Amino acid sequence: MHPELLTIGPLTIHTYGVFYALGILTAIFLAEYLYQKNGGKAGTFQDMGFFVVIGILVGARALFILVNLEYFLKTPLDVFKIWNGGLVFYGGLIGGSLAFILTAKVKRLDLWPLADTVAPAVALGHAIGRIGCFFAGSCYGTPTTVPWAVTFTDPRSLATGVLGVPVHPTQLYASALLLLLTVVLLRIRSHARFPGQVITSYGAMYGIIRFGLEFLRGDPRGSVEILGATLSTSQAISLIIVPLSLAGYVYLSQRSLMRRARPVLGIRS
Repeated sequence: MHPELLTIGPLTIHTYGVFYALGILTAIFLAEYLYQKNGGKAGTFQDMGFFVVIGILVGARALFILVNLEYFLKTPLDVFKIWNGGLVFYGGLIGGSLAFILTAKVKRLDLWPLADTVAPAVALGHAIGRIGCFFAGSCYGTPTTVPWAVTFTDPRSLATGVLGVPVHPTQLYASALLLLLTVVLLRIRSHARFPGQVITSYGAMYGIIRFGLEFLRGDPRGSVEILGATLSTSQAISLIIVPLSLAGYVYLSQRSLMRRARPVLGIRS
């Protein structure tokens, strides 16, 4: 594809990095727009953005390093070569979420409405970032004969294991599904019945999407054995995220119902 967007002297601007940055900025601006539309304070997400972005980058890189620890022990300086790719979304989600929660607590903001606002923004930003993966050749798919298969031929591509081989465009599958997820989450948000409904819906639905897409991925990304089955690291994380999200959905829904029932029943807390 087109892993390098522009080269100016010794400086190379990688397409992957451009789309990753564009995805983060888009997520921040969408979250800000949605928050202000519902009466939130202007500038809230711009203020939080710096710390959340740091959390995303550190978490995404850290999980990639853990999955490929043997390689990085041999070449430790490569830890800092983030421009060559090597970011795991779930790591970024965990790191960004921790930074998000801590920043919200420091600023004394109501966490669940914030999380519900940021969920569709994260999905949209992620969809844009996956296009960067496609151009870079990272997160590539397994060999296939489907008519829409793509073939990476650029020697600078990160798809080094499948150069010249038709593979599933898993990056584009992910991008399309994430765009659809964005629309669904915005719809849920506009008809939400309780705080936390959007973010827990996001966790459950994205976990299912990611678990399924991993079967079509062909890039090395670590594996674990669960009940005799070999799963990717992201599939294992999905098996944790999905039930936790569903449990959170049920709990928050029931808590909201109980709170609404108290005035009717004359119960005082």
